[in-house]
Amino acid sequence: MKKIQSSLPGTKATFGYFRESLEPHFTLANWDYEQGFFDRTLDDQNMVYLRLPVKVLQGELDSPDAWLELGEPFVLRHVYNTGVEEDIGYYAPVASAVMNQFQQPIDKDAEIDPRWVRKAEAIVKELENRLG
Repeated sequence: MKKIQSSLPGTKATFGYFRESLEPHFTLANWDYEQGFFDRTLDDQNMVYLRLPVKVLQGELDSPDAWLELGEPFVLRHVYNTGVEEDIGYYAPVASAVMNQFQQPIDKDAEIDPRWVRKAEAIVKELENRLG
């Protein structure tokens, strides 16, 4: 995991605003009604992610009018078993992402190539301009 220095932590808005501002690249992941993450894949294998933590200040996370606060963005890399898609007769990045979400990563915190960190930093800068 590599933390990204940013002015985003502490940014507050409704779930609906964040969802609209972050689409189509970010999806809500690993959430419950008190906290979660907006995730964006950075690579074609769906193993490197830019993750924006959110906590709920008021309401329930999946409600458009729930108030959220962003945490410190970070990049993480999950290494999964490969070859599963070929065993079921097809391969596509979407199928890979679907399969990966249900399997345990081989390495939950694998080393991250600096190019992914640079890409994440550029995305975070753009988000700071848009959300800040």
